[in-house]
Amino acid sequence: MNHNSIIYHITYKAFFMKKILFIFGFLLVTIMLITCSKDTDDVNGSKILKYAKTLPGGCNGETFNDLKSASVDEDTLIFTVRDDTLDAYIGINYICCAPFASEVRVTNDSIIMIVSDTCPDPYHSCYCRCMCYYTWDFLFTDIKNTECYFKVILNDPRAEEPIIFKEGVLEIHE
Repeated sequence: MNHNSIIYHITYKAFFMKKILFIFGFLLVTIMLITCSKDTDDVNGSKILKYAKTLPGGCNGETFNDLKSASVDEDTLIFTVRDDTLDAYIGINYICCAPFASEVRVTNDSIIMIVSDTCPDPYHSCYCRCMCYYTWDFLFTDIKNTECYFKVILNDPRAEEPIIFKEGVLEIHE
């Protein structure tokens, strides 16, 4: 064996390893893309149910002229199922006159319901001096027999972090 054949043999092994690493990297990226695309379902791409709409109630949209206090119930989260519709009823005691927006995120096995106080300047405007009971009915259709994680988040502009109102596992069975 001469010296040139050893160099050729080492060069060939290095090229072969690069080829294997390229194929392995390509397969890894392909698997990651397929997995990530499964986790990024939009609101109505869920495997467990479809978001239909949110119905605000209670003090949402009320005017509070000369009102010192409104009826206050306990903070509530109640799930009910009727036919193929899941109703997540949320009731929160909060400052009167607050403007709210709601949002829903549904992925493969999770439902996240977000209620946000949208007051642009919470220390100088928006609120009245009383407490009120705000409600939302988050409606979902096409429910399946399943178990899913849920979380209800309250975004209060006066708080440093979002407030986790309730979270847990919801079992849906016929």
